[in-house]
Amino acid sequence: MDEDVARRLSDLEARLRVIEKMAGIGVEPVVPPPQPVERPASPPGDRRVAGRSTSSIESLIGGHWLNRVGIAAVLVGVAYFLKYAFENEWIGPGARVTIGIVIGAALLAWSERFHARGYFLFSHTLKVVSVGVLYLSIWAASQTYALIGDVTAFASMAIVTAALVALAVRHRSEFIAGLAMTSGFLTPVLLSTGSNREVALFSYVALLDVAALALVAFFPWVRALVVAFAGTLFLYIGWYSSYYTRADLARTVAFITVFMIVFALMPVLRRWSHVRAEQVVLLLPFANAFVYFTELWWMLSRQPHRLAYYATALAAFFLAIALALRFRADVVEIDDVAAAHIAIALGFVTIAIPLRFDQASITIGWLAEAAALLIISQQQLSEPARRAFRVLGSVALAGAVFRLFFIDRFHPQHVLFNMRALLYAMAVAILAGIAVTSGRRARSDLWRFAVLAANAVALIGLSLEERDAFRGSPVIRNFGLSALWMLYGAALIAAGFRRRVSYFRWLALAVLGITTVKVFLYDLSELERIYRVLAFLALGVLLLAISFAYQRKWLTIPADESAGDNTGTPP
Repeated sequence: MDEDVARRLSDLEARLRVIEKMAGIGVEPVVPPPQPVERPASPPGDRRVAGRSTSSIESLIGGHWLNRVGIAAVLVGVAYFLKYAFENEWIGPGARVTIGIVIGAALLAWSERFHARGYFLFSHTLKVVSVGVLYLSIWAASQTYALIGDVTAFASMAIVTAALVALAVRHRSEFIAGLAMTSGFLTPVLLSTGSNREVALFSYVALLDVAALALVAFFPWVRALVVAFAGTLFLYIGWYSSYYTRADLARTVAFITVFMIVFALMPVLRRWSHVRAEQVVLLLPFANAFVYFTELWWMLSRQPHRLAYYATALAAFFLAIALALRFRADVVEIDDVAAAHIAIALGFVTIAIPLRFDQASITIGWLAEAAALLIISQQQLSEPARRAFRVLGSVALAGAVFRLFFIDRFHPQHVLFNMRALLYAMAVAILAGIAVTSGRRARSDLWRFAVLAANAVALIGLSLEERDAFRGSPVIRNFGLSALWMLYGAALIAAGFRRRVSYFRWLALAVLGITTVKVFLYDLSELERIYRVLAFLALGVLLLAISFAYQRKWLTIPADESAGDNTGTPP
């Protein structure tokens, strides 16, 4: 009885009591009849002994382990009986194979009866045994007794695999799908003749991969997908290590490209969303791209320029997959899977740049990639995805700055208007962007580092330009360097007070401190008298002016900078 009926009965009882009190009539209270207690129904496939807990040790031993031990005991007994019969030649080769096939087929049919009654665990166990018996019987008929040819054996095993796929779809069973894929990839191993049959082998593998793709497109059966990916890689490595030659290059690249495309299409074609399977969906593109490019590297290691073209093509391909995912999702935000494909595309750009270009072009490419990755990290992604893009962008930026400082060599013909100045400006802009997006309060450590790095790169770049501008006059060059650092420090001081950011002012004091050490320890002995006088006068006047401004409080320190993170948040 629901709550509404109970409430109405309660109101009716209250009214009857009022009438009883007014008329003096005894009325028995209306008591709602007891409601039946609903017991949770057991899952249809959980046929255990009544009254036993599903998590009890007794149920575990009786329902699971005795099942496995019993089947193993029966199989061992039958195997020993057949072995005894074979050794005494009671049964000929044809009869032996026939018995194996009959037993395997009977076990498979028997497993379906248990599945129909809800004993799924027992049914799956029988299916594993039946498939093993069928495969071994077919293998013995082909390889041991030569009763059938390789083509017939291959077709027979393919029929068993197809039957398992049909059963997996019928029962909506991921376990059976994984068993089908496992048996399918074992077929070439069992029927290997020791000869090179690349076209037949990889055509069969491609068909299995397409079957796995078709299954995973409609069901979240990532186990079948993982088995297909691992089986494809295993068979390829086995063939490559034994038979590959340079004459097979074009055909082999075509086959592995087909394999890569099949697995790359899975995120686009899937029609489901499953929390447990999402991790595999997110990791598979990285594994697929890595394995494919590694295979290419093995075959094309002596042709780096050709590898660069493949890397560029892969970048475009994975970018297209990312765009297809965004279009299919019909959302403005980039989801994690699409973002993963963008990261892969940018990763191949990173690889292609040093393979195809030299010197400054590599640094430009890595700076552009760092900017793209850091921009993506600000999109509407999950926190792990955003963190991953920030790490990738930071690595690309660090690599570019390292090249800029220690590897790239420039010989500019013009001051400021040259490739080196452009690269330094790009690096400063990216670091400034990091500082702006990180926020002083929310992520003060990252903001401080980005501001420090941006100013350091800017000051180094300006110093290099000043050095080349006065390359022919070392005295003027040394004096100009001191003057540049003084002006930069003064500009930072002004910016710190204007923006009310004490961290700027501390950086300015550090720059001026370095300049002071240079003037007293280096310029004093190296510069000519007139430039020495100018350097000391300029430094002294600047320091006195700043000190006087602090004392007269012309440049006031805002009150809100005395607490908090001391970065000085603008009002």
